[in-house]
Amino acid sequence: MWFVSDVRYAVRSLLRAPLFTVAAVLSLTLGVATSSTVFSLVDAAVLRPPPFDEPHRLTVLNITQRTPSEGEVLLRWSWPRFQLLERDVRSFEDLASSSNAVVTITGVDDPEPLPLEIVSSRYLSVLRARPALGRGFTEGEDAPGAASVVILGHDLWQRRFDGVRDVVGRVVELNGVALTVVGVAERGFAGVSGLARAWIPAAVAPRITYADYLTSNQNFITVIGRLRPGVTVEEARAELGVLGERIHAAQPSDADAPEDRFSATAMSLNDARVDVVTRRALTLLAGAVAVLLLISCTNVASLLLGRAVGRRREIAIRLAVGAGRGRLVRQLLVEGSVLALAAGAAGLAITSWAAAAIRVPPTLSRGRNFYGAVGEFATPGVDARVLAFTLGISVATVLTFALVPALRATRVEITGDLKAGGAGASSANGRAGLREVVVALQVALSVVLLVGCGLLLTSFARLRDTRIGFDPDRLLTFMVRPSEVRYPTEAAPDLLDRLLAEVERVPGVEAATVDGCAPLSMQCATAAIHVVGKPWPAAVSAPTVLRHYVAPAHFDVLGVPVVRGRGLTDEDRAGSPLVVVVNEAAAERFWPAEDPVGQRIWFEDAPVFGSPESAAEVVGVVANVAHRPLDEDPVQPDFFTPYAQFTYPTRMVLVRTRGEPLALVAEVARAVRRADPDLALFDVQTMESRARTSWAKHRFQTALFAIIGAMALCLAVTGVYAVTASYVSSRTREIGVRMALGARHAHIAWAAVARAVHVGLVGGGLGFLGALTLSRVLRATLYETSPVDAGALIGAAAVLLAALAAAGWVPVRRALRVDPVQVLRAD
Repeated sequence: MWFVSDVRYAVRSLLRAPLFTVAAVLSLTLGVATSSTVFSLVDAAVLRPPPFDEPHRLTVLNITQRTPSEGEVLLRWSWPRFQLLERDVRSFEDLASSSNAVVTITGVDDPEPLPLEIVSSRYLSVLRARPALGRGFTEGEDAPGAASVVILGHDLWQRRFDGVRDVVGRVVELNGVALTVVGVAERGFAGVSGLARAWIPAAVAPRITYADYLTSNQNFITVIGRLRPGVTVEEARAELGVLGERIHAAQPSDADAPEDRFSATAMSLNDARVDVVTRRALTLLAGAVAVLLLISCTNVASLLLGRAVGRRREIAIRLAVGAGRGRLVRQLLVEGSVLALAAGAAGLAITSWAAAAIRVPPTLSRGRNFYGAVGEFATPGVDARVLAFTLGISVATVLTFALVPALRATRVEITGDLKAGGAGASSANGRAGLREVVVALQVALSVVLLVGCGLLLTSFARLRDTRIGFDPDRLLTFMVRPSEVRYPTEAAPDLLDRLLAEVERVPGVEAATVDGCAPLSMQCATAAIHVVGKPWPAAVSAPTVLRHYVAPAHFDVLGVPVVRGRGLTDEDRAGSPLVVVVNEAAAERFWPAEDPVGQRIWFEDAPVFGSPESAAEVVGVVANVAHRPLDEDPVQPDFFTPYAQFTYPTRMVLVRTRGEPLALVAEVARAVRRADPDLALFDVQTMESRARTSWAKHRFQTALFAIIGAMALCLAVTGVYAVTASYVSSRTREIGVRMALGARHAHIAWAAVARAVHVGLVGGGLGFLGALTLSRVLRATLYETSPVDAGALIGAAAVLLAALAAAGWVPVRRALRVDPVQVLRAD
């Protein structure tokens, strides 16, 4: 067959030019491998459907609250509202509820934290999850007073129960409550959150986690639904729009303002798991990789155009003996296909390695969907979709880089090109305009990536240099999650007193405190604030601030100075006057022209401090601390009250140590168990690790962009070098004659690089114009950095000039080494 013979000829032809072949395959491999790797990230985080049967029918349902100030806000559900929804909705085949919790496996020598989901009875049915052992939950187990049962995750069953099949029927103790195992989930199933290692019915929650789970009107429950066959998401939204109003009327929320309107809506599960920030970041990476792939293609096109000049005599001979132009174009396209397939195979091998080696930061893919209520399911890997993408771009690159050079190469002057070394060849070398256009395009695209890389590097540097307001060194952090049934709010302070006392007795511990969150996180509690004597206008909602329940040593543990008044003391306990400490941001916002010390405040709907009669007095002002991620307005108005006057039992514990914090984890865990034998440490990290996590997304994006920019620059430099080297090679005789006539080395050097400099400057100028336009796309990603930051633009220009100089150095040296005597003797 003609195809087999063409492939054989193409392989022989490419093997006769090993340097060209290696350069072309390497260039394409860079583009294909990077494109496929980033596609695996985008596919995992955005395109790949969640790992459930018929995922296109799965939706997440939300209550909507439309406010004049914030527009439409999505809320979750309370159990009473979910029951009304489940009773009346018709667009869904099944509905189920889910909420995340962390409990402790108790009644054992080594209690451990256990992430689980509290679910309604149809949960497994909605997700089409089939137990590996036993059964799912029944309708009766969803009702108050039902038997206490649990379904174990497959990994937990294997690790904690050795995978024995008679685990069904055994008793497991969670938070001190005995539950009977009724099933084991199938391998790999981790629930809609992607985090669960066990499941309990909602009816069990009041005995294990939250006493008011079934009666509270707070919106903390996620609802998922499976659409009926033939029903679209739009049709379901139309029904929910009406039904949501009826549910609110029957079970009203506390509206922030009379103008607020409540309804309900739905979105696909795939849309719910990814937020706009994640989509923006991945789109940015995908765009950068597309530019790199285009640069790779243009680089190979430049190489093919250069090779075509050297093959003009060969092509002229084949045309002269009767070969048709179409036949030659086909042959050259087959050569391009061989290059593309070789690059595709190499790129796929690199992608397989990279997908396994890359550790995607959780802050990149896990969106703000209620702090992990819906998992990201975003582990990259090489599957059929990535294989298809790699094959597709390999085929596309053939048309991109091989077709134009093939058409150009077969447009020859047979008479002139048959004269080896004659005018035809010379003329061909002189008509290198298309190749220069291709190289200029490479340079322009590279500049766009260079400027983008410079902006991200500048942004990341400023992010890292941001003052966080506390000392993260030698700071151990972990969560404790006692049962809120066993420890209601009135019992929580005594538990924390014992816990902190035991932890501070550990050798190597300087001091310890508690809070609802660690700095640089998204987990801090909020509350609406009122200042006594300064009511907000009727049309203005009470502003929201960050609320902290902390120990007296809190500011010493974090290394935060008190700048006015005093901090908290051991005397600030239940029964003593209510007090609060604020940060400088709060003082500047609420008391800009007066001393906040002595002012009185209260928090809307708070169990304590919740009315003007139980207002707390501001006793001190402390320096600002970044309690939110650095790219999320890190410094907010902070209000600190003593945990001894009110707290919840679930707390973040922060421990200042004298040495390496992680070396004390075992001793600290024993100290916590001395305070309560059923407590375990959860989410143990150093504060430095948490800080790294808070900017991991930016570091990851910047590192990938820097790698892409470096590869693009290398490819552009290769193109400029090839043009310069080809020009010098074709002008060896001219250079020799000029040197024989006394031309200076500076003139010879300029003649050698003038064309490359022209190409580089034209491409660079176009690139900077494009960068100034496209860099505005980066605006939402940058931290305290303008899209036209002068430093980034100057840095990109300097790198470009250095790269162009490096590209011309070797050809210039070759030109200066031309021996005019040998050149004239050769003539």
